[in-house]
Amino acid sequence: MCIALHTTSQSCWWPLCAVMVVGLMNSTHVFAQSTGPAESQSKPSLFRDPSDGGFDISGFLSTRTGFLPIAMPITEPAVGYGLALGVSYFHEKPQVVQGSDGEKRAIMPSTTVLFGAATENETWGAGVGHLGVWDKGHVRYMGAVGYVSLNLDWFGKGDALHGRSISYTNDVAFLYQQINFQIAGSNFFIGPYYRFLSTDSTFAFTTLNSRIPDFELQSQISGVGLDLSYDTRDQPFSPTKGIRADINYSQQADWLASDFDYGKLAMYAIVYMPLSDKVVLGVHLDGQFNVGHAPFYDLTMLNMRGVPLGRYVDNDEILAEAELRWDITRRWSLVGFGGIGRVADNPGDLLNAENHPAVGAGFRYLIAEQYGLRMGVDVAHSDDDWAAYITVGTGWLRP
Repeated sequence: MCIALHTTSQSCWWPLCAVMVVGLMNSTHVFAQSTGPAESQSKPSLFRDPSDGGFDISGFLSTRTGFLPIAMPITEPAVGYGLALGVSYFHEKPQVVQGSDGEKRAIMPSTTVLFGAATENETWGAGVGHLGVWDKGHVRYMGAVGYVSLNLDWFGKGDALHGRSISYTNDVAFLYQQINFQIAGSNFFIGPYYRFLSTDSTFAFTTLNSRIPDFELQSQISGVGLDLSYDTRDQPFSPTKGIRADINYSQQADWLASDFDYGKLAMYAIVYMPLSDKVVLGVHLDGQFNVGHAPFYDLTMLNMRGVPLGRYVDNDEILAEAELRWDITRRWSLVGFGGIGRVADNPGDLLNAENHPAVGAGFRYLIAEQYGLRMGVDVAHSDDDWAAYITVGTGWLRP
């Protein structure tokens, strides 16, 4: 997970809040694999691994229950540097469950988070989220509600402003609700979700060349959808093997009090493959498509490290990324990554759309060995920007 505020197009704010909620949980109380009996009667260190003396927070994480404060830096170029603060409440301890293939996997505990964030360009937001895990992980719920004030740049649909931008502010109230059910003990989950955005946008210039109708500036969307997911990862933070895939469709409609009637189809697949004992390859494929007329704040966008969020937006989007992690020592790893994405007005135009590449590198430190939790810094570059990200696990957070 890159700790970066994904905000330049408002379509990303409701998933951002879900990501922030999960990220705050992930950063503080990750999943425990079963451990052996204590080798010593002495009280173990909360911040040192007795086997190598290295800094390790496994002991601290294993003892934390109840309330816990969190702080996360924000490094997204779209809004500048900032800080997200939160308070988490863990309703229970993590669980380890057995998948349909016989493999043991760690799952999230039920967690509630109260959070707020602010950045140097006066973007701010606050909200509450909850992750519910019931019946040994067979039923999983995620929801968030809150309010944000975003100071952003609009580059035009399909880069219509040719690299130039118009500053604007958007005040957004959001609500997201999702519940998934495991299908017959398999690795598949299915369930409905609901999302709501109410926006009030103000551009820096009253006369716009960005072709945004006035009725989109103060409007709302409300939609219901169905999500089908598949997960065989050995663990969620720094997987060494497995697949995480998802396909979902939502319909925004006037009978749901939406000002717009259109559909959204989104799909992705992330595959982790061990190339050796020390090298892991990850591949990420993603596609998002709007069916009908979506308002400017709910267009699809490229979401890659190095590309400011909202820099490239349009009706449809595809991208492909790869990430290679090399564990040079027990604690330290090097990471290299890169990807290419495209946006277009319709699926047919994606075949001839312009490529937007991004590449980068970084490092990870195994900060909690019992949980497989790695943290580090990534530096990425695209045609338009350089960016640094504080990263937990991989660059692709999926709960």
